[in-house]
Amino acid sequence: MIHNLSTTLKAILDDTSLPKLVLDADVTFERPAESYNPSTRTINLFLYDIRENNELRSNEPIIEPQNGIATIRRPPLRVSCSYLVSAWIEAGVTGEQAVLEQHQLLGEVLKVFSRMPTIEEKFLQSDLKNSLYPVSVVTAQTDLVRNPAEFWTAIGGKLRPSFTITAILAIDQDVVPVEEHLVSSKQVSLGEKATDKPEFKDKTLTETMYKIGGVITDKITGASLESVEITLLESGQRALTDQSGCYHFGGLAKGSYKARIVTQGYSTVAETELQVPGLSPTAFNIKLSPI
Repeated sequence: MIHNLSTTLKAILDDTSLPKLVLDADVTFERPAESYNPSTRTINLFLYDIRENNELRSNEPIIEPQNGIATIRRPPLRVSCSYLVSAWIEAGVTGEQAVLEQHQLLGEVLKVFSRMPTIEEKFLQSDLKNSLYPVSVVTAQTDLVRNPAEFWTAIGGKLRPSFTITAILAIDQDVVPVEEHLVSSKQVSLGEKATDKPEFKDKTLTETMYKIGGVITDKITGASLESVEITLLESGQRALTDQSGCYHFGGLAKGSYKARIVTQGYSTVAETELQVPGLSPTAFNIKLSPI
């Protein structure tokens, strides 16, 4: 995945809408050590640091419901990849002209990345196109290079103008995700021992409540529908579906409930019957017909 990030950055710098100054430059990823001296105009992107982004760490699993089956994945590892960006002028250009042209090229590249908080999909290469999160970019931050002179010495080169870009990837940690049936209803029993009354000695007084949930989809396409309003007429409870089309209600007694379902672009369902508890994993899945 990291090599796809590098080719993605190269694709950005090869975009035909960029100034000719940038398009005419080669893009390389070599370490700019003292012996590094390209003979052509070059933009060097040296990957020097890879580490987990602790601020974006999450322990919440990702649940993707579809057709009554929930695919459960571990959250992706969020990784920050930092590149040192430097500009090099072709052989034959010397003195002040070489310095100014180097500054001009570096400035144009800085403008390209600074106006791109996230990488547009058209530039993404290979598996980055299927990433769960957008690839974000932080440009010209100095947290990882606090002393440029020491940094250049460490990589075996001489100090020169440069800036850093840090791209944040989401790397899937699951080789094989877990698939489980969606739970349509959950039973909760609450009670206490009533030992102070002879008729209830050694018995438990309980109240059983249920939590139910389902998915609302388009009857024709099967697509999940977000922000569908569903109201239980008996209790007045109201819920909205999330981006996966899922909804849920809690604190329901056993019995039959009538639901009213409303969303823009679909026929309103005035009364659909929901039998609690559900008899199958898809008992509360609902399909709506578009208008």
